[in-house]
Amino acid sequence: MKLKYNLIALSLAGGLFAACDPMEDIYNEIDAQGTVITKSEVEYVLSKADYETISKLAQKNATNKNDSNLAKRVASDMALNDFAKGETYIPEVLAGIYPSWGKGSTVGVTYNFKEDKSEILKKYFGVKLYSLSKEDYAKVWGKNGNEFLSPAHAPESALPGVLKDAIKDAKEESFALVEYKYSDKEPQGKVLLKEDFEVFEKNDEIKIDGWKQILVKGDTKWTANAFNGVSAKFSAFKTTGEQENWLVTKAVKIDDAAAMFTFDLVLGHFKGNVLSVFVSDSYSNGDKIVESEWTEITKSFKFPEGNPSGFTSPANVGNFSLKDYVGKTVNFAFRYAGSGEGATTTVQLDNIIVSTMKVDTEWRNDLYQFKDGVWAPFRSGEALVVTPEDYSAMGEPGKHNNFSSSIKADEYLPDFLKVKLPYAKEGDTQVVLYKFFKDKDKVTVVYADEYLYKGGVWALNANISVHSKETYLHNGEKWLFDPTITVVMAEAEYTILVDWVKNNKPEYLDKKYGNTEYWFGASSHYKNFNIDLGTRRVNDPEGKIDADDEKAVGYLMSMVQEGCRQMLVIKYPDAPTQMSGVDLYYKVQTLVYDGRDKLVYSFRYKSLGKGQFEVAGDPELVK
Repeated sequence: MKLKYNLIALSLAGGLFAACDPMEDIYNEIDAQGTVITKSEVEYVLSKADYETISKLAQKNATNKNDSNLAKRVASDMALNDFAKGETYIPEVLAGIYPSWGKGSTVGVTYNFKEDKSEILKKYFGVKLYSLSKEDYAKVWGKNGNEFLSPAHAPESALPGVLKDAIKDAKEESFALVEYKYSDKEPQGKVLLKEDFEVFEKNDEIKIDGWKQILVKGDTKWTANAFNGVSAKFSAFKTTGEQENWLVTKAVKIDDAAAMFTFDLVLGHFKGNVLSVFVSDSYSNGDKIVESEWTEITKSFKFPEGNPSGFTSPANVGNFSLKDYVGKTVNFAFRYAGSGEGATTTVQLDNIIVSTMKVDTEWRNDLYQFKDGVWAPFRSGEALVVTPEDYSAMGEPGKHNNFSSSIKADEYLPDFLKVKLPYAKEGDTQVVLYKFFKDKDKVTVVYADEYLYKGGVWALNANISVHSKETYLHNGEKWLFDPTITVVMAEAEYTILVDWVKNNKPEYLDKKYGNTEYWFGASSHYKNFNIDLGTRRVNDPEGKIDADDEKAVGYLMSMVQEGCRQMLVIKYPDAPTQMSGVDLYYKVQTLVYDGRDKLVYSFRYKSLGKGQFEVAGDPELVK
């Protein structure tokens, strides 16, 4: 069989099948020499060994870390990707598999390809994580010191203004995941003591009127930490010997049984329990600690679980009731007891409060989008946000309300989706937004993953598609990629043409059944084109078909070719002009009924972009 198409034994007028082929020079050269195809393989599927070979080849060509990672992933994913592309590396694989195959040989190669992020995932790439600060709450409430939102200061009304002031460079349709504390009841009562350390600069010694730092062992002081707001910090890290320092508050008169004592706490680089909390109604205000004057209340609070390689999220430790101290004046103390050679955990204290306001707060996070110059809640169900309540329900992730390299999201999110989407259908996809702690950078960011519901379970969507039977051709020196997409017409494609005729040439639609048209000759019922002269001549209201049979068949075949082109225009409105830098072609295979036999023909078209196609070469009678 010659390499070029077998031509239809018809005389078609007007140069209907003008050639325009990306491999035309190769074809012509082969024809000029009378060369036949040496060998052909309809399909070769890349094996595990092939992916490993391509991975090694690609790693040699990597010039940066990202390329190197993509090259390595070819082997683990068993899929090519945007760095290790088929047209670059498959020729080398074929050269090894078919070393004796020569000029004109062809192979249809099938392989897996890992796509870049899907369009919907790209939409959620780079979601900013923003946690409300003390200054933000102050803008909402004024100077009364409440650090939460409530029904009277609802998130929907408060957060747009907060985000507008906080994110000055927001881009249109960008997103922010906003963290804040919320109380479903309004605060009532009065504040007896509040210290948020905001007056201090970074590394300032904590000196407050009425407060004391009492050194018991060592010389390390409580100082100001200015990361994510200001707090009081103590750590025995890089010290010598034992370190014990008591941070004692000023005296507070308790005149209401509803009074509560609370504070926020962050623990960093956890290496031992170092913090104890005390209350005293008999402290003499001296510069020495007399432990008999103090009652330890550490167990009344819930400390966050320490992270040995980073910091916990700020957490409120709960409330200690002062009803037993009504009518008394009390002091509170925070004792740090550690050692440079042992327990060196970093402690950060904040929002030390005594008040009669009993307010239960919870952490919440909401997704907001910046659109038309305004921040607003984003309510679309196309992205699910993992909430603090969700993290807690999962168990381990609830310790820090995030995932990490040791607490893997894909081990928890399938069950999360099963609960959230109990009526999922096969093939459904869902984007999930969650917080992720990056160990190396010590920061928490927002990640977006896409999950696929398949076989009754949710699994991370690897975005791996199959590139089927891509054509590679040997030009006498090497293998080359021939970017031709084959479309085999089925019921859906014939229906496209029947619908087109219904809207544009209704007089050519079959009046009885409506699933057949006689402009192109397509039938979605029979799934073929019909060029039978008897049938077509009685359904030719405009008299287009010539009385001469040979000319009539030529005309009908030209309409089949035009029908295939029109189908491509409708089916592929966004077809690019090139693939991997090479002109893109489409090959359409269709059945044609001539009154006696159903024959398979192949038509070739060049993509011009924006849904336009032109005929490229003669048709081929396949069988």
